[in-house]
Amino acid sequence: MVKLIAVDMDGTFLNDNKQKSPEYGKVIDFLRRNNIYFCVASGRQLASLKKEMHDYQDHVIFVAENGTVVEMDEEIIMVEELSRDITHSVIDKVNGMNNKKLVYCAKDCSYIDLKDEQDKKNAEQYLPSYKIVDNFYNLDDLPVKISIYSKTGYDSDFDNIVNTFGDIATVCTSGFEWLDVIPKRSSKGNAIKKIQKILGISKKETMAFGDQMNDFEMLSEAYYSYAMDNAVEKIKQISRFSAPSNNEFGVIQILKKHFNID
Repeated sequence: MVKLIAVDMDGTFLNDNKQKSPEYGKVIDFLRRNNIYFCVASGRQLASLKKEMHDYQDHVIFVAENGTVVEMDEEIIMVEELSRDITHSVIDKVNGMNNKKLVYCAKDCSYIDLKDEQDKKNAEQYLPSYKIVDNFYNLDDLPVKISIYSKTGYDSDFDNIVNTFGDIATVCTSGFEWLDVIPKRSSKGNAIKKIQKILGISKKETMAFGDQMNDFEMLSEAYYSYAMDNAVEKIKQISRFSAPSNNEFGVIQILKKHFNID
């Protein structure tokens, strides 16, 4: 019996217009009544996830920043941060690249240096808690994640970052235009393993949904692993099951079918 459900947000639970299914409330109410845990696992910051799920945040487990921040029962149970040395090395590397933007994500707040109107729009949509800074080096907060944006998508600069930091940090894509650097061994999957241990829930009692490579480890921790129809090919290859696309609200379709929710 499934006792824990973990879902990615963008490209999975939300459609391309960042909307939830009109039936999501009915489904979450059913899960809550039947003591089935619902976990949102995303590269987004915690404040963004809680804003997205504001009607149900008291009953949702949050895995934020690609697994470096975990909140259960409105209490932070895990925070993993990059070291100061690695942080400054990543900033140095990105500063030496053209057409790359950096978001410095601490536990409670993200720091950005606004360069144009699109930066502001992105911040307002994805970063409910952010501050504008001129210099990332002088921040006291250590980051749980550094996100690097490339307007043209994955390119040779991203390869360079992976090759430079892949041995001392976890580097993963988050969508088609973002690359995330997080502490070594951090991932959505390790966060799910911690939650499973706390709740006494096995891999066979876990269901997960994802679409991008930052969902790889999370899907590996669930027997009922679902790749969205819009998922990248590698995610489809490692998942046991498939779900309709995010634009068809495939997560809700599968949950309704699996649990016979009318």
